[in-house]
Amino acid sequence: MNDAVAGKAPVMAGWLSLGAAWLLFLIPFPGFGILGWVVNLVAFILSIIVMSKGETAQGIGQLVCSLVVSPIVYLIGLVLFVGLLGTMEQM
Repeated sequence: MNDAVAGKAPVMAGWLSLGAAWLLFLIPFPGFGILGWVVNLVAFILSIIVMSKGETAQGIGQLVCSLVVSPIVYLIGLVLFVGLLGTMEQM
């Protein structure tokens, strides 16, 4: 494998895991939020690995997104879930 591609693999994996966590947070079904937090933990660990590999800016961006953006996305998912329950209750 090319060294440049191998060096960017943790960066790509970190962003993909953050995207997967946010997608799981937004699915309005019980249990997916817990899976999202597990994937978010993986993204957090990957951000530390990215920083140790020398991609400090990318790693800090992933770390901030994991710690700040993820709870906001989770709360949006909770609002969607409560809204879905409210509409189902009216039926």
